[in-house]
Amino acid sequence: MSACRRFEEEGLLRLEQGLPLGEHFATCADCLAERAFYERLRGDIAAAGEGIEPPPGWEAELWAAVAQRKASRRRPWSWWLLVPAAAAVLVAVLLLRPSAPPPARLALAVEVETGTGTVRRGAEAHPGDRLRLRASIGEAGHAELRVYRNNRALVLRCSTEPPCRRGQGTLEAELPLPAIGSYQSLLLTSERALPGEAGAGLDPDVAAALETGARATLGTEVEAR
Repeated sequence: MSACRRFEEEGLLRLEQGLPLGEHFATCADCLAERAFYERLRGDIAAAGEGIEPPPGWEAELWAAVAQRKASRRRPWSWWLLVPAAAAVLVAVLLLRPSAPPPARLALAVEVETGTGTVRRGAEAHPGDRLRLRASIGEAGHAELRVYRNNRALVLRCSTEPPCRRGQGTLEAELPLPAIGSYQSLLLTSERALPGEAGAGLDPDVAAALETGARATLGTEVEAR
């Protein structure tokens, strides 16, 4: 029986995009082994480049290379083929950008405000509660907050207009949760104009943004019950 390749072909991409893995990846021995090996390798690479940031836009270039390899269909794509690319990025940072300041660290904080006005951090809510988002965006020229219901329906998208409020290095928004479902928040930042909706939910929208050189940051997924 051949080994399961779902972690290489599906699971790794979902992890890198901050998306949850399905039940299969918690029970498949092959996938568990591949994930453990990947986590060890990721830790080794992170330790080698600790305190060093790659140049802006490297994520988009890396995912574009992955997409091109998969589109060629010459042979099945395996995630370990990215190791030489990651090493090349690290070498380029060390040799070509020794004194460049690191880009601003992006962050997206998610809170839930209940009907009584109580604010709490966490991943559970009820319809009628308010989702409060606060993002650190540094000096990004363009920034958007988006929220997707069940990873498909775009229920919030704003930048400088209500319900978004942009301050010095921050972007905030509030959203009343309209119905039962899971709500995934997304922060997009770029020095160029951000693309619109790809039309099929969270994953295609993130992919479209990365292809333009934008950076994507996911917040904590909130479940309204």
